[in-house]
Amino acid sequence: MYGIQVNGQVVAQFAAPLHVKNVVPVYLTDTMSLSRRVSRRAVQRWEIQSNVVPLSSDANAFFVDLVIKGKYSEVDVVMPQNYGVISKRTNTATPVATGSAGASQVTISGVNGLIPKGTFVRFSNHSKIYMTTSDISSSGPLEIFPELRSAVSGTNMHCKDDVIMTAYYDGETVSGMLYSDGVLMDPGSVLLVEKV
Repeated sequence: MYGIQVNGQVVAQFAAPLHVKNVVPVYLTDTMSLSRRVSRRAVQRWEIQSNVVPLSSDANAFFVDLVIKGKYSEVDVVMPQNYGVISKRTNTATPVATGSAGASQVTISGVNGLIPKGTFVRFSNHSKIYMTTSDISSSGPLEIFPELRSAVSGTNMHCKDDVIMTAYYDGETVSGMLYSDGVLMDPGSVLLVEKV
């Protein structure tokens, strides 16, 4: 189940529409001859925008989280995996990764099935979320995006529904409670910005 997690439990589940956005600063200019010049910064973060469904009739855990954490405290988010990834993955192990900071490839061991490209992963020694850009079904090299922020050496790689993103509620997210029909809590859409 994907959504906002408090004390290891999802208290607000993501609902459609769900948008996972890749944010990379890019500068575009068109010259007088209409040729395009593009430059890209070497930084990246993920943003998730989604409607959410509180998972209890009173929704108090989610309400408290919205109020207490506001826009300034970290929020744990169970990173939603792509439907195609979920339907194709067969790996049940927790693989181990080794790679250098700045690399777009890590060496993986301990795989016992397919980890398809497009899988969100997190290495246990840091909080950045990466996405695989190649398939892997046995030990060997694995392409990732973005480049590795810090080195991994014999580090567990979370690649199933255990990928937790550390994020902040965006400024547009309601930090209180809205009700529909006087009974149902409806926080509307939340925007979560990855902590980088």
